[in-house]
This record gives sequence, C-alpha cells and structure tokens, in this order.
Amino acid sequence: MNRPPHFPEGFAGISACDVVLADGTRLRLTESGAADAPPVLLVHGFGASAYQWRFLMPALAQAGLHVLAPDLPGHGFSQLRLDDGQYARAPYARRMWMLLDALGLPAVPIVGHSMGGAIAAEMAWQQPQRVERLVLMSPAGFGMVPQRARAVRYIPDALAPLARPFASRAAAHFILGDVYGPGGSWSRRDEEELLAPYGQRDIYRALLRTIKEFDFRLHPPALLARLPARTLVVFGTHDRVVRPVDMARRIEAMHDAQLVMLPRVGHLPQVEAAADVSALVIAHLQAGRVAGSSGAH
Repeated sequence: MNRPPHFPEGFAGISACDVVLADGTRLRLTESGAADAPPVLLVHGFGASAYQWRFLMPALAQAGLHVLAPDLPGHGFSQLRLDDGQYARAPYARRMWMLLDALGLPAVPIVGHSMGGAIAAEMAWQQPQRVERLVLMSPAGFGMVPQRARAVRYIPDALAPLARPFASRAAAHFILGDVYGPGGSWSRRDEEELLAPYGQRDIYRALLRTIKEFDFRLHPPALLARLPARTLVVFGTHDRVVRPVDMARRIEAMHDAQLVMLPRVGHLPQVEAAADVSALVIAHLQAGRVAGSSGAH
C-alpha cells in the first residue's frame, strides 16, 4: 500500500508494520521498545490513529516496556471497510484480542483513550483474566459526548464520501482547537498527521458507521463494578469532547480506582500534559499485575 510519509517517520525507536488477524482483518501496528520486554497495549480514540501516542510510546519504551499501538479497524491506515455491525464496541474489543492472540500475548496491561477507553473497558469485561492493568484516559462511557455526534447518525452511508473535500487544514485546525484545553497548542505536523488518513475514500463511511454503531452512553454502575481493581482514570478539567459526569459516584462504583483530574487540560492528556501523564502511567503499570480481579465488592 502506497502511503504518504507520516508517523512514525521522524520518531527514533518507533516502527510500524501490518498484522493480519485470524478473521482476515488487516491492522497497522506501531511498536516501540525491546521485543522481549513486557508488553503494553495502547488503544486510541475515534477518528485518530497511533500518532496520538507519540509522546507516551517512547516514555514507556524507555521504562522497559514493549509498546503496541495499533490503528483501530476503520481508522488510520488499518483496514477501513468492515461489514455493518463490526464498528460496535464489542467487535472492536474482540479484534484487539485477536491482535494480541496473533502476537502470542496471553495477558497485557491496556491503556485506552476516549472511544479507545470504552474499548479497553469492553476488553476487560470480555476477558478479565487477560487484563493486567487498566488505564482509561478521557474515556467514553464516563462522560457525555457532544450532541452534534447524534445528528450525524441520520446521514446515509452512501453520502459519507462527500465529506472528503472538507478534510482540510482549516477543518484540522477547528478540530484540534475543540480537542485541546486552554493552554494547549499544536504544530503543522499535528494537523498533517490528523489529515493523512483522510486521503482514503473508505474512511468516511467507516467513521460514519462507527458513530452509528458504537455505544457512547455512560457505563452503568454494575459494569463499572466489574472493571479491574485499581483502574486508573485520567481526565482533563477542560475536556469538551467527553465531559466527565458525576466522577465521584463513578469511581466509587469501581474497586479501589484512582481518579486524576489534570487542570487546564482538554481531551488529550497524553499530549497536553505528556510528562505528567507518562509518569502516572509508568507508576501505575509498575505497581504489579492484577489480571483476573473482577472489582466486585
């Protein structure tokens, strides 16, 4: 597949390859760190790619971990076209398990951001014995998404590619302005990396199907109680994309969970407060294995 230069080009110690899953789905996988080091899986959010982990990946690799950051199906430069029904939370999670199966990894810690946070939670509900640690950053299911996303569900799939002319630098500037907190800033490359996958016609239908099929609603307390013990939840106080809702009650529903609210940070804590978040995640992952703990109490 011919692609324009993009991440991880220019980032030392980070490489990318394609992995074909047991069901034939092709994923683009970005990696960093020694291949024989303990693994960690990073799951990005809606409309994004592994680029959003550009600061966390080298920090985790330097801490002695083998970092695995796929582009989700329907995103980035992974396979975009899937059958209807395959853009929901459960199929996304199952394909992440297929990736780990393909890599021969029985259990891993998982870090999920935004929609990827909901996918990471779903992974823990599907196969709790395989989740060693769980970190949820700005996670869907813990907050409210913008109302405008609901209106998009009524657009027919056939019209999705008509959005292609709107994948402009002006659109990237607007989106990033909505995502970052009041102190955030971004580079020209950040805009280019956001736009790079949108040169592919099929991505527009894939993202529209995701909006239609994915469950972005708040997780009920009964499901929160089933997340792994000592889950770390990180939010920015100025997140306008997933607005945290009643966090004290949600953390209380979990088992010994930790909540960190980062001041003046928006929806991308791993980018906007990269050093602080990297330190938080490393400390959390080094605290020990807790796979198989249901969190019931």
